[in-house]
Amino acid sequence: MLKVLITGGSGLVGSSIKNIVKENNDNEYIFLSSKKCDLRNEVSVDTFFNECKPDIVIHLANVVAGLYGNINNNYKMLVDNVKINTNILEACKKYKIKRLINILSTCVFGNDLNYPLTSNQMYDKMPDSSNEGYSVSKRFLDTGSKLLTRCSKLQVVNIIPTNLYGLNDNFNLHEGHVLPALIHKCFIAKKNLEERLCKSSDSFNSIGNTSCKLIIKGLGKSLRQFVYAHDLAKIILHFIDCKLEKQFNQLIVGPPVKDEISIKELVNKIVKIFDFNGEIIYDSNFQEGQRKKTVDDSELLTYIPDFKFTPLETGLKKTIDYFIDNYDTVRK
Repeated sequence: MLKVLITGGSGLVGSSIKNIVKENNDNEYIFLSSKKCDLRNEVSVDTFFNECKPDIVIHLANVVAGLYGNINNNYKMLVDNVKINTNILEACKKYKIKRLINILSTCVFGNDLNYPLTSNQMYDKMPDSSNEGYSVSKRFLDTGSKLLTRCSKLQVVNIIPTNLYGLNDNFNLHEGHVLPALIHKCFIAKKNLEERLCKSSDSFNSIGNTSCKLIIKGLGKSLRQFVYAHDLAKIILHFIDCKLEKQFNQLIVGPPVKDEISIKELVNKIVKIFDFNGEIIYDSNFQEGQRKKTVDDSELLTYIPDFKFTPLETGLKKTIDYFIDNYDTVRK
């Protein structure tokens, strides 16, 4: 039996892993949240590893926000995440961890590269300025873990997923990622519209009220690919004890190129599921972030040849149903 430590254990991907393994007694899983240990604090991390003594570390934890949270906090994103990643790497070295599985992000890639992206393009260009701090901290984790394999017996798997979404996401309107934030926005707009339409048209003109409209920051032209968190959790669990041919492994996790959609297309899918019939406004006064980060599933398939991703429509419906059913308790 392996003892598996999961940092960021209460987040989106950590919760998905917990749902999968709750009936699996093959290994012992320890889900670490920021309430139990501040990973930015070197002493706290060392103390926890000394007490826990894990065999495997799945490193999910990071200080994270959506596009506008990144734009406004690039320095904090860099400093906090470099601290976290340094402490995890040092603990893995000191306590002779057998395998480290890191989660990076496609934001590590710069603009205007050869598409679909491959992991060896990571350092070809600087990342987009909108999330530079977060992106550079992920590049640091990639480089640091690679260098650590050269002076230890640690095995590393660096997974680079496209945009994630799913149950237990952060649906905050300002700090959530694009998909969960859009779900929350549409929910509010529909609720406001329904409430206004119930009132007398003589006393209130619902068409002229902005709270009843779905307002999108930017023009919705950016292209993205989405991975359902449950899918990523299954991929991560595959790498816990599978045989690895190399000590350092790096792979992009994303659906086929045909699954890439624009933000405007994503909005239309969300609106359809909500049955929202109000006005949709795209506000050109806001940045849209990186234009595209197109990937395919070829790198993943070299490790898991038969893997199939959850269709976006299926994952969206499950996520929206979860959000509505648990509105009072979801992270928002």
